[in-house]
Amino acid sequence: MSKYRVFWLVFFGGLLLFAGAMVWYTRQALKPYPANQAAQAALQTDAQVQVRATPYGWVFLPQGLVKGGLAFYPGGLVEPQAYAPVMRRIAQGGYRVALLQVRFNLAVTEQGKARQAIAEAPDLPWAVGGHSLGGVVASNFADSNPGVKALVMWAAYPQNDLSSKTLPTLALFGEKDGVIRQEQLSASQSKFPQGTQQQTIPGLNHAGFGGYGPQRGDNPAAIPPEAGWEQIAQRTMAFLEASLSGR
Repeated sequence: MSKYRVFWLVFFGGLLLFAGAMVWYTRQALKPYPANQAAQAALQTDAQVQVRATPYGWVFLPQGLVKGGLAFYPGGLVEPQAYAPVMRRIAQGGYRVALLQVRFNLAVTEQGKARQAIAEAPDLPWAVGGHSLGGVVASNFADSNPGVKALVMWAAYPQNDLSSKTLPTLALFGEKDGVIRQEQLSASQSKFPQGTQQQTIPGLNHAGFGGYGPQRGDNPAAIPPEAGWEQIAQRTMAFLEASLSGR
């Protein structure tokens, strides 16, 4: 075999090897945190909440009077189904909840996804929310869509300066959160809308907002998952009750 052919075989073989390595690395880097069994079970319809798949993700429909809507963006690289336990609880409180599914499990890839959910029930007063990166995207959506009545941020802070806005905002944090860098949170305090309600849930960590197990860099929770989900839901519902009812 000539040196010329050997060179090109080695060259193209190296390219194929590099391409394969990049595909493997990308898949590993984008591998999401999977929803656990409790989260998967919360996607089932029962006598209190109807759950159905939609083009934008899932919708949780309460029985009886619907007080308003919440369109929710998942955290970065977290399967959206992981948030079903809390979404179900909020729906049981009388709210239409849209759990959004986004490309690559990264809300930044589909920042306008909430529009699809809101368009299904345009007569309702709507809030948008999200966890971690999803909360950042929710704040961007609220900033650019004046029809949004309220903003819910779990373990997140705004990317843009919203300090001139009077948009009702709830910012929930976990006492044991090990993912949020406190210096970044402190630096972002001035970006929250006026009158933002900031609350901290004792014993809750970053991953405790959903059902997807431990997260890299996080601290262990000091509260059982179910207790954490209940507190998150109750605090979020109390906020929605006040902000979407016009009181």
